[in-house]
Amino acid sequence: MTGHFHFRPELLHAIDLIEFHCRRRLPSSYTGSHESTFRGSGMQFKEFRQYEIGDDPRHISWTTTAKTGKPTLKVYEEEREINVFLLVDTSGSSLFGSGSRRKIDMYSEVVALLAMGAIKSNYRIGLLFFDSEVRTFMPPTRNKEDILQSLNALSYLDLTNKTSDLTQPLTFCQKVLKHRSLLFILSDFLLPSFKGQLLPLSSKHEVILLQGYDDSERLISSSGISEICDPESGEFFLLDAESPFFRKSLTSFYASFTAQIEETASACQADFLPLSVQDDYLQRLVHFFSAR
Repeated sequence: MTGHFHFRPELLHAIDLIEFHCRRRLPSSYTGSHESTFRGSGMQFKEFRQYEIGDDPRHISWTTTAKTGKPTLKVYEEEREINVFLLVDTSGSSLFGSGSRRKIDMYSEVVALLAMGAIKSNYRIGLLFFDSEVRTFMPPTRNKEDILQSLNALSYLDLTNKTSDLTQPLTFCQKVLKHRSLLFILSDFLLPSFKGQLLPLSSKHEVILLQGYDDSERLISSSGISEICDPESGEFFLLDAESPFFRKSLTSFYASFTAQIEETASACQADFLPLSVQDDYLQRLVHFFSAR
């Protein structure tokens, strides 16, 4: 994919339709019409004050009370900033595609949909492109020009022979994400296990795993013998889609692979949504958020 990013009519229509339906409404004095995306309390510590009759005793700071000799209360407030943050896999496997569109082309449109939808809903949007390392980082912003520049930059990234690993990108996110975020990870997840790095992030952020795949990878639309190139290693293979042994082996692999991703999502209280390059993935995302 080269050149400037193109907003096709279907993408513009999806941006008009998408609404970030969230899980819990915050008081209007803090966020206007915004809703919180989080299952937890959505609160952050503000200050200490002396306990008064009628206060919730669960918020008493017993350590401070012991030091001062006076019942002392922890005061919390709703977090004001809620950001949307996208981690996008830009490794070699993103170049794969059996038709006119590749996984990276789908990723670009998904980024555009979520970014413009977030800005429309008055959220800040941040981006991180990764392979085995952090390649590009854009701090959360509401500036559409920054989004367009990042989409254009994605068009020019060299993805060839790049392997993928979420260890460093997720560790980086733990350091830079200061406010609670709706955290999307967009990848085919053909990479090492990342549950250990995702768990601490999921305790503060709402996580959504978006898995991109091409139907031919799962033999949904394949037939005959074809030559396949592994875009991460550059190696070529002959794929016999008619072989019963090969079809059985690949079906078994993807069943185990999908179960592993779903287990990671469950452990991290994350949503999991597979997206096929051949499907109408833009409308799938619109419906996904409508369901939320």
